[in-house]
Amino acid sequence: MSSNEQCEQRVKFYTRREVVRYLSKNGVPKSRRASKVLIAIGATGSPDGEVSQESMDCLSYVNFEVHPQQINVRDKANGKIIASIRR
Repeated sequence: MSSNEQCEQRVKFYTRREVVRYLSKNGVPKSRRASKVLIAIGATGSPDGEVSQESMDCLSYVNFEVHPQQINVRDKANGKIIASIRR
């Protein structure tokens, strides 16, 4: 998968309603396990869903910037903000 396709996949993922709801309710994931739960919820709709390692690597290639009123999700590949989520 090319870098451009991975960026597009991250944009689609972090703008999904389930992911936005999870981040505004629970905040940013602070561990690998919490990241896996977030990605499972976004990909399968269930926190217990199976997630491939390839998906984990691609979708976790972001930085979370926490501000008092919002959470910004920034793509590590190109430095652009993917999503800005209200807290």
